[in-house]
Amino acid sequence: MQDLALKLFSEPQYRFYSSNLVPWPLQVPSYMRAIMLRFNDFHQSAASDVEEAVQVRVARRRFLKDGSRSCALIIEESVLRNRLFDDDTSLDQLRYLLVGMRQPNVSLGIIPSEARRIQRLTETFHIYGENTVSIELTSAIITITQPWEIALYVRCFNRLAGSAVYGVAAEEIIHAAIEALE
Repeated sequence: MQDLALKLFSEPQYRFYSSNLVPWPLQVPSYMRAIMLRFNDFHQSAASDVEEAVQVRVARRRFLKDGSRSCALIIEESVLRNRLFDDDTSLDQLRYLLVGMRQPNVSLGIIPSEARRIQRLTETFHIYGENTVSIELTSAIITITQPWEIALYVRCFNRLAGSAVYGVAAEEIIHAAIEALE
C-alpha cells in the first residue's frame, strides 16, 4: 500500500473533486484528525494511530512544495458550510483555504450552490497523473486504471471545473462561510 501511495503522490499532476470534505492537500491537522476520528467511530474501529496518520498526511504536502507538480481542487460550496466538526476546527480549515489557494501550483475552484451546472454532483474522486483515479465510497476506496474509465473522470472533472469559480470569487465564498461561523 505504501508503494502505491508513493507512486500516486509522485505524479506531476493531481486533480481532486470533493462533494463532502476539503481534500487532503489543503487540510489542516485538526481537520484531518477530526475526519479520521469520525471515520473510526463510523466504522467502529479502534485505530490508535490517528496522530501518526495525521503526521503522514501533513508530510505528504512535500510533494506539492517542489513546484514541478500541480494540484487542481474543486469542491462544492456545501463543503465549506457543512457543520461536521466543531466551530474551531471548521474556522481553522476555512482560514487555511485562503492561504493554501495562493500557492502558485494550486488551483482551488468552488462550485457555488446556485451555479448552473453541466455536470451533476458526484462521488468524491482524485485523479493522479493520467493513469490512476481513486474513488472514495462509504465502504471502500476504488482504484481505476482502465484508460476509458480514467477518460470519463477527466471529462467529469473538466465539466465540474466549468461550473466552479476561482480567485476572488472563491475567496468571497470562503469569507461568507467564515462569517457564518463567527
